[in-house]
Amino acid sequence: MNDYTLLEPTQTLPKRSFADPERNADDLAAMDVMADCLRQLLRQPGLLPTEPRPLILNLGEEDGRWHRAVISQVEELLKAQDLTAVGFFGHKVKDMNHAVLDDLDRALVTEFVQHPGVLSYSSLELSNGDHGNLVLLNPPEAKEHWRTSTRHVYAAQELSPQHYECVRLHNGCLPGGLMSGNAPVLQRTKYYDYRGGETWRAVRELMA
Repeated sequence: MNDYTLLEPTQTLPKRSFADPERNADDLAAMDVMADCLRQLLRQPGLLPTEPRPLILNLGEEDGRWHRAVISQVEELLKAQDLTAVGFFGHKVKDMNHAVLDDLDRALVTEFVQHPGVLSYSSLELSNGDHGNLVLLNPPEAKEHWRTSTRHVYAAQELSPQHYECVRLHNGCLPGGLMSGNAPVLQRTKYYDYRGGETWRAVRELMA
């Protein structure tokens, strides 16, 4: 990670407030909301149909915000095991048509059958109108396998710099598994600032 600026745990950057540690706390809270929604769904036997997989559920929040859960591996989500958690939070460029992101998102979901380690993929509309994503995976190597997707690479390398001003990418875990009731734990956050032409990258290590 030679091209990443290393940030201290509590370090703030006046010109890049999106990378402030308090933003991580907000993202973690949103990730916990998405995880808890999945948990509540799986605690109701017979609620979820056995087919198709992945199962796409448009849930919605009480305040009208959009919330979608994509469930690929119910049995794995029910097991008491540590899960890998990935969170994506980006601030979109204003006054731009982002339909291509929605199209690619739908296409990525259809690929989950090729990546059995991707157990679920949740998206939640945030109070500022942006969206956050939570992906739960197992085993840990599934995260690297998912990165082999050409669509995933295209989204990260081509579309993100065009459609987002800045991005926070969290890597962490869900100790004890989804059904334990535990909240996700962040281990590392990468920051990307696409403003100004040249991408600024930084990383903050949160756990040894």
